[in-house]
Amino acid sequence: MSLANAMSGIGFSLKELNKIEAATKALDKAIELLRTSDYPFLADSLRTRGSWCGEAGNWKAALESYAEAAQINEINGVQEFYARDLLHVANCQFQLGAWNETISTALKARSIFKELKMIGELSWCDLNIANANVEMGEGELAMTWGQRALDIGTLRKDNEMICKASYALARGHLLRGNPASAESLLLEAQEIVSGSGDWSQLIKIEEALIAVYKETGRENEATESMRRLSTLRDLVQ
Repeated sequence: MSLANAMSGIGFSLKELNKIEAATKALDKAIELLRTSDYPFLADSLRTRGSWCGEAGNWKAALESYAEAAQINEINGVQEFYARDLLHVANCQFQLGAWNETISTALKARSIFKELKMIGELSWCDLNIANANVEMGEGELAMTWGQRALDIGTLRKDNEMICKASYALARGHLLRGNPASAESLLLEAQEIVSGSGDWSQLIKIEEALIAVYKETGRENEATESMRRLSTLRDLVQ
């Protein structure tokens, strides 16, 4: 156990130095030691590994870590932690383009959060389902789930959820051929995210607005938006 703690400590120290690959390797050694001793902190270490792998864009490794943590908690753990692990699994599945799996896993997590009355966490499941439906071209379903996430975000005054749910809902409207509704939602989302520093989300919203402008024949506005987007990308990518 002391060796596992030492390796884990090395991993966290390397992570502080932004050496994520080396940090993950050190944590891997700690995890192997924890597996052999069946130590209860194994699930926590797996979640940490999943988080680090996600930061590095290694979504396959992140998925494996969160899935193993979920398996441990399904058998031995608390339902809340099991549901949270499932939500992380759904996030990874989405990043890997596994849309049907994303929906299935998010629905499973959602049912647990609903039973536990964890409404905020439940809304993230709804958002995952909405986004997966967008990617599959299912505009009506995307709008249904996106609206649910937006309703909860609005009630909780959760700006991040309001922004991301509005974006998902707008994309659903675009799929259904409703550019005016999409534009209104996108402008609201843009207003929220503009001061947050979430450049990735801001870029997504701007790209969707360009699609709206083009679809409605507003080439001048599309050109201006593309110029702004190019400037932002030069600075943050």
